[in-house]
Amino acid sequence: MLRPALLTLLLLPLAAPPARAGQGELTAEEFLSSLPALLDTAPEPPEVSEADVVELEEGDPETYIFVRGAKAHPPAPVNLGGDGSLSLYRPASGERVTAVYRGKDGAYAQAGIAKINRLLRCSRTGKETDISVKLLEIMDAVEDAAGKGGLTVLSGYRTPRYNKTLPGAARWSLHMLGWAVDIRVPGRTPAEVAELAGRLNSGGVGYYPAAAFVHLDSGRPRRWEAKPPRRKPSSPKK
Repeated sequence: MLRPALLTLLLLPLAAPPARAGQGELTAEEFLSSLPALLDTAPEPPEVSEADVVELEEGDPETYIFVRGAKAHPPAPVNLGGDGSLSLYRPASGERVTAVYRGKDGAYAQAGIAKINRLLRCSRTGKETDISVKLLEIMDAVEDAAGKGGLTVLSGYRTPRYNKTLPGAARWSLHMLGWAVDIRVPGRTPAEVAELAGRLNSGGVGYYPAAAFVHLDSGRPRRWEAKPPRRKPSSPKK
């Protein structure tokens, strides 16, 4: 069955396709194959839970060493040109927050940061942590470059215990420090978001096409694209 949006498109008058030398009208198959190019909206991303967006954060694992009883020093914040505010949506809880984390005078606003920390809390335990301010600057710059439509956060802070229960989660995940988020941007493809974030050259950017999200972190600048897992060849039947 055709989707309502597609039916609407088919009912609208379309501009005639450019003439092709030596060829007649478009066949039905050719017309249908051209429809994706006529749709100006990004395809709906797949439904995923936080457990589905775990990833191997590529880089130098030895750089991120966790010492029992010690607190890692967060990366120094850097103004990347964002307007100092973030609009975030967390599907797991249904919460939305718009907060100013940096004032016009350049000073960081603790009240706004506290709202963001609350939204990005561990989804399993409810525990909050101090989210890296450098990460907020990266998120802000990405949001502004993408058109100020807000960011959808699939995963934020994770406690080490919760991270350990997620199959495939990186052992030294920066989510455990509050230095990483997994996001989508409404109206933008993950490839576009990864490209915008990569231009900042100010942290880790992971592109996950299968699950349609982008990982951002405030670690050292690096980029990667997740490859689909290799399937083991099935053994021939005897």
